[in-house]
Amino acid sequence: MREVVRPRRRQALAAILLLAALCDFYGLQRNGYANLYHAAAIRSMLQSWHNFYFVSFDPGGFVSVDKPPLGFWIQAASAKLLGFSGFSILLPQALAGVASVGMLYLIVRRIFGAPAGLLAALFLALTPISVVTNRNNTIDSLLVLTALLAAYAAASAGAHRQSRHEAARCQSMTAL
Repeated sequence: MREVVRPRRRQALAAILLLAALCDFYGLQRNGYANLYHAAAIRSMLQSWHNFYFVSFDPGGFVSVDKPPLGFWIQAASAKLLGFSGFSILLPQALAGVASVGMLYLIVRRIFGAPAGLLAALFLALTPISVVTNRNNTIDSLLVLTALLAAYAAASAGAHRQSRHEAARCQSMTAL
């Protein structure tokens, strides 16, 4: 019986992740640059290392964005690799949204079991505010992902004594 259950759970998780990807990626390019203030900051970050490091909004490097830099660094790296476009800026957020669904499954499964993990992942994948956030260039999706990584590391630290340093590192990344 157990051999039959595991493949079904994996198939259910794969279907939920596919659904999350469909919700987050379908027509993503139609969103344009989404938040133009953040898109301008990313454009400025591509012009110099000073602007990149300080997440500068203006090309002169005088005004910086009022959010933590890690999410914008990731978006700027995506824009550097794929070219500056609305899709390249929104891509990291959409990927973080799908990864968050998978991470939530792992966390909830560890504590409450696989059926609860599948339900939690499904609810996150279909929650409208989550889908909208994953399709925008505000860095909230990356923040959610790093918070879930920190929660997973903290849950692992409870089970394994040696992973406490890993939990602390993940919680520090959430602050960035």
